[in-house]
Amino acid sequence: MKKLRSCWWLLVLVGTGLSAAEVQPKEMATEKHCLWKITGKTNAVYLLGSVHALKNTDYAKDPVIQAAYSNSSTLVFEADIGEMEDPALQLKLLSKGQLPEGHTLETELSPEVYKLFTNRVTEAGLPLFMLQKMTPGLAAAAIEAFELVKMGMDPQMGVDHYFFTRAKEDQKEIIALETAEFQIGLLTGLSKEEGELMMKATLKELDKTRTEFTELVDGWKNGDSGKLERVLNEALEEAPAIYKRLVTDRNETWVPRIENLLKANKATLVVVGAGHLVGKQSVVELLKKKGWKVTQL
Repeated sequence: MKKLRSCWWLLVLVGTGLSAAEVQPKEMATEKHCLWKITGKTNAVYLLGSVHALKNTDYAKDPVIQAAYSNSSTLVFEADIGEMEDPALQLKLLSKGQLPEGHTLETELSPEVYKLFTNRVTEAGLPLFMLQKMTPGLAAAAIEAFELVKMGMDPQMGVDHYFFTRAKEDQKEIIALETAEFQIGLLTGLSKEEGELMMKATLKELDKTRTEFTELVDGWKNGDSGKLERVLNEALEEAPAIYKRLVTDRNETWVPRIENLLKANKATLVVVGAGHLVGKQSVVELLKKKGWKVTQL
C-alpha cells in the first residue's frame, strides 16, 4: 500500500519522510512545480501538492509557490490541521481504531499475514501488545509511520503544516475540505478484507520506503507529474478498491468545492496531498474535463 501514503500521514499524526541528505532543496527555483493554477472569470485558485512530512520546509519557500500563497486570501486544506493535532482528537482516533472486545489482529488477519506482521513488529522492537488491539488499517499505518520516524521526518515540517501555520499567523481565511470525523473513518472504517490487503501490502513494501520517498520528494521538487504518478498511484493496480476509497472518491467530492471557490471573488490556495493532483483520475484532470483552464506553474 506504498502508494496510499499520501492519504495516511495526516491521519496517523506521527512523523514520516526522508533523510536530509536525500532531500536538500535547490538554491534556485525549478522550471516546474507541484503547483497548478485554475483560471476563473474573476479570480484564480491554485492547487499545491503537499508532501505531508519532511525534514525541512525549504521546498515550500520557492518563489513561485510563495507568490501563489501571497496572492491568496484563503487557504484550503484536506482537514483542519489544528484540530487533527488536538490530543483529544488523537485519543478519539485511537479509540475508534481499537478492535471489539475479544478480537485481536490474530483474529482479523489470515495466518500468513499475521505471521508477517508479528515478525516485522518483533524485528522493529515495537510493542506487540499495543498494536494487537488496533484495527488492521490503523496498525499498518502505525508500523509504516514508525519506520519513517526512524528516518528523521516530522509532520510539522510538511508542506501543508508550513502553510497552515503561516495562514494562521497572517490571519488568512482557512477552510477544511473534510471533517476530522471523516478522516478518522478513512483508516478505522475498512472492511476485514480491506484491512487484510492494506496490512499485507504495507508489510511487503516497508523495505523500499527510503528509495520510494527519495523519488517522491524529487518528483515534488521538480514538478515531475509523471514521476509522482508512478510513485504515488500504483495502488490503482495493487488495490483499486482501497485506492478508490482513499483517493479517487475524495477527488470527486473535492472538485465541486473547488468549483465553488472559482466562482467566488477571491484568490485561493488549495493544499492537498500530491497524489490527489496527478494521474487520470486526479483533481487536476477532473477539473480539465469540466472545462476549466488548468496550467502547471
